[in-house]
Amino acid sequence: MSRDHRRVAERSPGSHCVAKSLFGLILVMIVWGSTYVVTKAVVREIPPLTLAVLRYLIAAGVLVPIAIARGGLLRLPRPVPYRPLLWMGLTGIAILTVGFNYGLIYGSALQGALIYALGPAAVALAAVLGLQEALSKRRIAGIVLSVAGAALVVASGEGDRAAPRPWLGAICMLAGVAAWARYTVIAKRLAGADQVVVIAWVSIIGTAMLLPFAAVELLRRPLPQPTLHGWLGTLYLGAIASALAYVVYSRVLRELDASLVGAYFTLDPIVGVATAVVFLGEVLHPGQAAGGIIALLGMWLAASNPKENSS
Repeated sequence: MSRDHRRVAERSPGSHCVAKSLFGLILVMIVWGSTYVVTKAVVREIPPLTLAVLRYLIAAGVLVPIAIARGGLLRLPRPVPYRPLLWMGLTGIAILTVGFNYGLIYGSALQGALIYALGPAAVALAAVLGLQEALSKRRIAGIVLSVAGAALVVASGEGDRAAPRPWLGAICMLAGVAAWARYTVIAKRLAGADQVVVIAWVSIIGTAMLLPFAAVELLRRPLPQPTLHGWLGTLYLGAIASALAYVVYSRVLRELDASLVGAYFTLDPIVGVATAVVFLGEVLHPGQAAGGIIALLGMWLAASNPKENSS
């Protein structure tokens, strides 16, 4: 057991809670790792902004009835944290999903997964700025390596059918990574609240932010006619990858340190790359492979104990 694991276990009510949280976190990372391929496939049938709205309408449809049955707003802290909820809707729903969807239109699923290896480094920086966590020398090295690896991934991208404009796709994905880092810091502050109610409200707020843009998108093109696979993919993104996964992720943040949660983000790009190669037949270029390895090493360093070797 690593030092981070031991420290969490000593603080937690019991090792069973820690093990349960870690298991839930691993499942969430596997689910989110699969969304690169699912979104890449669905966005061919449903425009990106419309898909974003449908995804979180489904999530809200799943969570709102449960949230109401649990007491609704009465389950939130007093005064109701409207401002954090608005920021979570903006960063964790609107910006993240738009960047993710457009990133997969212009870039490959494989490139997007590798760029998301920047996640722990971005979360580490956000935690330093927003939660006043210590920035260790080890974490600084991880951030530098993650950035260098992501830069190599972007520079090695080649335009093809799967990635017609890889640079633009990379910029969109990077915007999503930055938004998610901010979301994680805000979500950590609300980790003690009822997470079903929190994520229900965040889904509603994020959907409301996206609706005007999706309406304009639909006015400028014919109405989409998704296949059954397109609808099933959208349902998966909304009910499983959003409603269920967001709630589990938020509950994990209640039990575990953000740095330990960040360590498990390694699974996200690994699953994303594997599924992109297997199911979409995308090609992993040598430069992308090297950049991915460097970024994953940086991810591991960035997610290490912030109190270790602190400067």
